[in-house]
Amino acid sequence: MERVLKYLREIVGGSAESRLEVSDAEYAEKLQVEEALQASLANLQISHHKSPSFKAKQAAGESQTTHVEAKIQENIHMITCPTLTCDHIIQPFSLRGIIPEIVFARWEKAWNEATIPDSQKFYCPFKDCSAMLLNDDKKGKMIRQSECPVCRRLFCARCYVPWHGGFNCKQFQKLKVNERGSDDLKVHVLTKEKKWTKCPNCNYVVDKVAGCIHMTCRCKFEFCYKCGSKWSARHWRCQA
Repeated sequence: MERVLKYLREIVGGSAESRLEVSDAEYAEKLQVEEALQASLANLQISHHKSPSFKAKQAAGESQTTHVEAKIQENIHMITCPTLTCDHIIQPFSLRGIIPEIVFARWEKAWNEATIPDSQKFYCPFKDCSAMLLNDDKKGKMIRQSECPVCRRLFCARCYVPWHGGFNCKQFQKLKVNERGSDDLKVHVLTKEKKWTKCPNCNYVVDKVAGCIHMTCRCKFEFCYKCGSKWSARHWRCQA
């Protein structure tokens, strides 16, 4: 910058000897031109320091990266500028290549998912997958058994749980929450196949090898083996 100004001064002002050869009016005009050139160069220098690339580098410093990482850890994807007097929403692409790639990928994924209405999306019920899936239910035709395109495991698209083989959705919803695990469902299916009965008091599976339908569980609760209800004299004629 200094070299440019020196060069312009030489062009406009000339040497001391040459300035003696011009009139006062001409010299004043040259000084005005020099001042105008200096002002233009100063503005150019200021504009250079205020360019978007400079601003982006200033805004995307270490504090900006820390701010973004902290918000993403809190599952916040609409991140505002960390400056207290600014509520501008930062868009992921503005910090691409500045914040760590793994942070950017997570932020971009959350940003894109936010553009899809909640009514049109759900997540794979398997906790070690949790991929976002689109609800493509058309004309009210709800698909029950479906396969996650990411982990390739079956799930119920109506109950949003791992596939409950051997139970329709209505039967599954009637089960207690602590009886909906995969192992619990296998026990339920086996109980049906073997025609066993569960104690209505403690849920212990009972297999009647011989004797009458009046059962006494290990918890001392008495029930009817046929219908699974609490025992009473009327159950001697139980047809369940």
